[in-house]
Amino acid sequence: MGARVSSVASGKELAFLAEQRSAEMFVTVSIYRAKAGEEDAIIALHEDWQSNQQAKTQGYLSGELLRNTQAPREFVAIMHFENRAFAQALANDPERNAWYRRLVSLVENVPALTEYIREWPQ
Repeated sequence: MGARVSSVASGKELAFLAEQRSAEMFVTVSIYRAKAGEEDAIIALHEDWQSNQQAKTQGYLSGELLRNTQAPREFVAIMHFENRAFAQALANDPERNAWYRRLVSLVENVPALTEYIREWPQ
């Protein structure tokens, strides 16, 4: 028999979730198309950021890289921050700028960046 998974969250987990809901979450969404043959390099670049820069990025909550199943060279990168100020601080970071220049060298177009704020759930 498989292990039983409890659906009851601890007090600490509930407090964390409540804090997440009340935060002014700020989200950036970038869409870009890889140059032919550079798809794996884009994935590796995101993995490198996660391994080497994510822990140093203040206010970063989570992120994901999505790949279009119908157009496998198209990617969507989504990053969640506590607020706009933390996202802006990352955008101004020299190490992040070097990372971004590398990304631009791997794509056909300058990534289209859109910014969002969370409206629901609050």
